[in-house]
Amino acid sequence: MKRDRNSKRRSSGGNNRRREENNGRSRKPQFRSRSAVTQAQMIEEDEAIRVFKAQNQPVCPRCGKIITDLSAALMDQGGNVPIHFECAMEIVSENETLGEGDKIAYIGQGRFGVLNYPNIRDVRHFTIKKIIEWENRDERAPWRNEMSELFSQVR
Repeated sequence: MKRDRNSKRRSSGGNNRRREENNGRSRKPQFRSRSAVTQAQMIEEDEAIRVFKAQNQPVCPRCGKIITDLSAALMDQGGNVPIHFECAMEIVSENETLGEGDKIAYIGQGRFGVLNYPNIRDVRHFTIKKIIEWENRDERAPWRNEMSELFSQVR
């Protein structure tokens, strides 16, 4: 079937009429933003975190100072009490004899490692000579569970 020029014009004219009928409104879907969490809920959660921090100011068994940042603390090897990360690092350093090019570093998951750098200026290349298990992987400290519940609530 062959179309002439007039039929094309008619079809485009129909599109123009539809646009005019919409009064310039676009056909894109309109999304309304709706807050998933109300302001009152956010204030309530912030207050719960503040109360938890105020009530849970444990004392480090090594240095005797208050642990202000529980998220950076490790579990003491003797029990379920938190210890400063720096204090745990000191204990590990005191118990290890380091050779040339050796360093102690936290390698994650409650473990420290004795790292050996063949070229001390190149920190990208190293070998782990020894892994020191600081925290038991199977046990999770009760203070850490409560803290993570407060901080990771997603609504």
